Amino acid sequence: MVTTFLVALLTALASLVHIPVGDSDFRVTLGMVVMMTGYLILRKRKILQLAFFSGMFVGLLRIIVASISGMTMTPKLAGSLLLEFFFYIGYGLLYRFTVELNKSIYKIPLLFSLVICDFGGNAIEYLLRFLYAAEVWKDTSLVTILIAAFVRSLAIVVCVFLYRRFIEPQLTSKKGGSS
Repeated sequence: MVTTFLVALLTALASLVHIPVGDSDFRVTLGMVVMMTGYLILRKRKILQLAFFSGMFVGLLRIIVASISGMTMTPKLAGSLLLEFFFYIGYGLLYRFTVELNKSIYKIPLLFSLVICDFGGNAIEYLLRFLYAAEVWKDTSLVTILIAAFVRSLAIVVCVFLYRRFIEPQLTSKKGGSS
């Protein structure tokens, strides 16, 4: 549980780093990259628990940062900031079904599974923002969301690959040599 909280906290901090995509208000944050990289590297078993705490920490940290930066915290602004929680939950649910519960003999490659999860999580958040009447993404297209999902998913796969290729062998050789 401590590891889950640590990854969720790092996810929230990483979510403060964002890159705008296209001409819209949509931005790619590093939060999901950190959450899924941590999940895959640490081989955690409860993606929904990690997604829940990560989404909560991200929403709360965004409210804190907005308040500290001098923004007037209204219920509408707080609600808009908390809607990102559903991106994390949606991502976790989709990951659970597309990867963990997939018993097919023909598995979907991880990169494409992550793109599906990311796009689906963002689509859920997009729909909720539309229903909430938040005009934050009024000029964001689904193509922009798909591109962002691919870039973020590729970053996750590259981070996990680099860890397993270069860092993990060093850790296991040190662990084996110290016994």
